[in-house]
Amino acid sequence: MRRLSVLLILHVLAAMVHAQHAPSGLNERRGYVGKKGHQERPPFRHALTDLNADGQVDAIVLLLGSSWCGSGGCNMLVFSGTNDRFTFVSASTITNEPIRVSPENAQGWKTLIVYSKGKGDVLMQFNGTHYPLNPSLQSKATTGQVEAAELLLK
Repeated sequence: MRRLSVLLILHVLAAMVHAQHAPSGLNERRGYVGKKGHQERPPFRHALTDLNADGQVDAIVLLLGSSWCGSGGCNMLVFSGTNDRFTFVSASTITNEPIRVSPENAQGWKTLIVYSKGKGDVLMQFNGTHYPLNPSLQSKATTGQVEAAELLLK
């Protein structure tokens, strides 16, 4: 079932990313939007960086629009990159910009710092299989952690 979900996730992502000049490997992936029952292709923003120190760029995608954002934030997707494609890693809800990547890591993946309404900048640590679903439940980042992080999406 998870494999089907990932395929659906990647189905719609292809056209969305193509419009924003993303790498061809990410353009070929399809689905998260279809999995959620939406036919429309929402606007989005993306950033590329090596999150897992394998020498390949990974992708962070922030879905935008009323179907993907609410008063608390938007859906964020993370994809692992290889030479010719991207593989879905995780989805997080109520995520806001700025999105930063920390030099710190957990379970071999860099920690993300995202903005959580009502809480501020929070740490999103990889748990071995995915990033947290809900940023508002995560620990607040220190000023030093925020300053040491690289800004990806603002």
